[in-house]
Amino acid sequence: MSDTLVSLLTPNGVGAIATVEVHGPRAWELARTLFRPAGKPLPGAPELHRFWFGTLGEGAGDEVILAATGESRVEVHCHGGRRVVRWVIDQFLASGVCEPPEVGDPQSLGGGTPPARLLQLAPTLRTAGVLLDQLHGAFEVAVRQVLASPDLAGLQELRRFANVGRHLVTPWKVAIAGPPNVGKSSLVNSLAGYQRTVVSDVPGTTRDAVSVQLAFDGWPVELTDTAGLRDAEGLEAEGIERARRVLAEADLVVWVMDGSAAPVAEAGGSPGSLPLWNKADLATEPLIGLAVSATTGQGIPELVAAIVSRFVPDPPPPGAAVPYSPELAARVEAASAATDRGEAVRLLRDVLTQPG
Repeated sequence: MSDTLVSLLTPNGVGAIATVEVHGPRAWELARTLFRPAGKPLPGAPELHRFWFGTLGEGAGDEVILAATGESRVEVHCHGGRRVVRWVIDQFLASGVCEPPEVGDPQSLGGGTPPARLLQLAPTLRTAGVLLDQLHGAFEVAVRQVLASPDLAGLQELRRFANVGRHLVTPWKVAIAGPPNVGKSSLVNSLAGYQRTVVSDVPGTTRDAVSVQLAFDGWPVELTDTAGLRDAEGLEAEGIERARRVLAEADLVVWVMDGSAAPVAEAGGSPGSLPLWNKADLATEPLIGLAVSATTGQGIPELVAAIVSRFVPDPPPPGAAVPYSPELAARVEAASAATDRGEAVRLLRDVLTQPG
């Protein structure tokens, strides 16, 4: 396999502009060979953060913009049509570089998946920005600085955003749960902004787990509406069993209660769940705690903020080093927890040996 790779940074599909990255020791050499600037020739060494306009390829070629984003990284900004993008990539492949392995299911991505490939799967602009910082070396530089310190200074700071790194591509899972007829489906529809699930006054209407992917403050979240938990038979009982499985796998359970029945209704859910009163507009008694009305929208922004604060109480600032996959996050946490310095060093060096 070549030590220089070419990959598409922008998502697959048709767009006005696409960005192709060439990464490796031959990146600038190939740029000078394949690219003809409209003005002065390209310098012998890359000048970082400078752009050149010109033509890529022989003959008529295609007009592109070239940028040096690192000592061994070059970006080509070209027209976004699929055939044009494929043609640009093929120009570099013909010169002996390789493409990284194809990205599959985001759930199966390992720690060796480079941020350039993960960037294609980023579900929000905010997570794409975090991945872009890692693409430009934030994580790798931070790891090397930790390794260069005799007491591994900075390791705890590196661990600080591990949980965020687990969810740059894969959303946090939030289960909306509670007894029947407390307005769970209405709540999901209100958060989604459209009718994703069927709403009815008849208890037991929701018989399967229905999911919708959203972004809360730029962070990816998957909401799942579950069947009301009660004793039941037949299809409803099967739906309730599925609901229990969803709850077991969720990162957060929002336990919904009927605010119009307070104070008769009792708080429920499991330890760590987020208790929530719905139907606050119909409450006849003051509600203690988080309260919303899925019908009027009352309290919905506060609910979103509460969910986000559970997942990202400390958002990474621009340029922060973030372990950008579940595997990297696990390695950094293991290094931080290691009682033996040698073991911590080994784990961090393993991080640096990942491809990309």
